[in-house]
Amino acid sequence: MLKIKGNIKAERLFRKLGLGLVIASSAISFSAYAVPYYWVDWQTWNPAGGTATGVITPSSGPDVNVSFAAITSTGGAGSFLGVTGSGLWTPASTYQSAQVDNAPNYEGLQLVGSSNMTYRVTLSEPIRDPLMAVSTLGSTGDSATYVFDSPFSILSQGVSCCWGNGTLVQLPGNVLQGNEGSGVLQFIGTYSTFSWTVPDPEFWHGFTFGIRTTEALEPTPPTVSAVPEPETYAMLLAGLGLLGFIARRRNGYSV
Repeated sequence: MLKIKGNIKAERLFRKLGLGLVIASSAISFSAYAVPYYWVDWQTWNPAGGTATGVITPSSGPDVNVSFAAITSTGGAGSFLGVTGSGLWTPASTYQSAQVDNAPNYEGLQLVGSSNMTYRVTLSEPIRDPLMAVSTLGSTGDSATYVFDSPFSILSQGVSCCWGNGTLVQLPGNVLQGNEGSGVLQFIGTYSTFSWTVPDPEFWHGFTFGIRTTEALEPTPPTVSAVPEPETYAMLLAGLGLLGFIARRRNGYSV
């Protein structure tokens, strides 16, 4: 009888332990979700001189200052069309994804279609995995391309504010091609400056930048094999302890 009771208790403990591990693994599995991003509030601009400045204000930590420059193919000061209102970023769903909770809520810079113009963004401190929102890149019958100096991925795309549903396509060599394309890109890595050229231009397209956090607030972890969180260690240790306890009890009842 003692052996049977011991087995029943062991089975119950195993069930409880299994349920706890399932709950813990579920919590870990669903840890990735859309979070708020903070977008540039463009505050000064000089379209004829090709420069603009803005600020990003995270909910914690200091402001991040942003400067923009348009540079011609000969290295001189370029130009852009100016600044347009936040209506550029509608509908919001075009700029939202499983990762990004909110569309841009400030102005966007309007770029002119000069061939081989380079656009450069400089940040006051290193930023992890920043975003770029793009609106109406290219036209329905005439694509336009951005060639970036950094790798990126397309997080979302959809209907533009003004000219219907277009497309963004990622091509080899850090190239983005748009046919009336609107959406959000993410650059992978930590940056304080990056740039892109427009070898295949189109007259009107808009953009802005966003961040989730800064390198100072959330440093990039070293490149090592994955290390479990403290809560995961605790669950594993508790599970091993229970297994050891059950084994001892079962051995005791079997003697």
